[in-house]
Amino acid sequence: MEKFDAAIIGGGPAGSTAALYLHKQGFNVCLIEKKTFPRETLCGEFLSQEVSNSLINLDLFEGFLSLDPNPITNFKFYDDNNDPIQTELKFTAYGIKRGTFDNYLLSAVKNKGIKVFQPGEVREIIHGNGLITLVIDNGYSPQKIFCDKVIAAYGKQNILDKKLNRDFTSNKSFLNGIKFHIDESLFNVLEKDTIQIFVSKGIYCGVNFVGDKKVTVCFLENRRKIQYNPRNQIKYLMEANKNFRLLFTKEIISAIDDLPPYGTGNIYFGKKDLVREGVYFIGDSSAVIAPFAGDGIGIAMQSAKLISDIFEKQRSNNLNNIQTELFYIQEWKKLFKKRLLIAKSVQNIIMNNSFRGIGYKIIRTFPGLLGYIIRATRG
Repeated sequence: MEKFDAAIIGGGPAGSTAALYLHKQGFNVCLIEKKTFPRETLCGEFLSQEVSNSLINLDLFEGFLSLDPNPITNFKFYDDNNDPIQTELKFTAYGIKRGTFDNYLLSAVKNKGIKVFQPGEVREIIHGNGLITLVIDNGYSPQKIFCDKVIAAYGKQNILDKKLNRDFTSNKSFLNGIKFHIDESLFNVLEKDTIQIFVSKGIYCGVNFVGDKKVTVCFLENRRKIQYNPRNQIKYLMEANKNFRLLFTKEIISAIDDLPPYGTGNIYFGKKDLVREGVYFIGDSSAVIAPFAGDGIGIAMQSAKLISDIFEKQRSNNLNNIQTELFYIQEWKKLFKKRLLIAKSVQNIIMNNSFRGIGYKIIRTFPGLLGYIIRATRG
């Protein structure tokens, strides 16, 4: 059986970035990904400045630009049928399909010679004799590997969460996320340099151009109050928010029934443990950021850098596992706790009709608050 310093479960932005940083620091790592790439997954597909910074640090930014991502420099927020609140972002963000971006990062991992098990799904994590054994299902026969450490970067939820007895697995949030890719020809109005947010009762929707003649329409819905299917949610928002309706041509109504949805149910935005039974969680596995902040991928890549620095700190200072775990928790909270709290508070206001109206009036009166919120939810 093969032996690694660290095994990373999940090949998305968090997992691939962790593999690249750890490899750069001389660790022998492997990555395990259950899906075949490229593949699409739920995501607003808005990459903030933290992503650019991470790509620059890994010498991947020029290659990223060759993928022709769409530059985004403005923000607009539409509350029901009111005029928009808008501001410049003060940085250049990018819109790009998640499948394209993930495939780019995982290809960089493979190009470095890092061992990748794909497709492969971790079914068991076994501790014993000072090592961790991972049992990997590759669709044919179980495979085992040894490692000193395990990093969980598998996203919002995974079968391993229940096996590790993580507390949030019994929570019912009633919040679903859905993403569509809609052809740009179905839009009357398309501001390619702008991310636009549209809201109404129980629903929040982000719209931005991602290249390849496609626009991402990604929304969060409260299923406790609304029971429409994903395609009907687009129609519902068009009825409830005139600004959203004005985006589209009349052909959208017939075209929407053929759109493939990408989604995740029961999205949990609360607190999660950061280390469990020797497993370190990064990215969405450690915490899901409220979508208003638009930095899920940014936090994923920042947490990947953090874990690599923590492991290097353990190696250079000869820290034991308990010290290392506590140090990771402490540093993770310094980086992300305040940002997550602000983002979740804003989300709670947006998803509540009464609070949203008050919040809209306050920002109209004090427009500088919008810029503050954007800055406060960035690293």
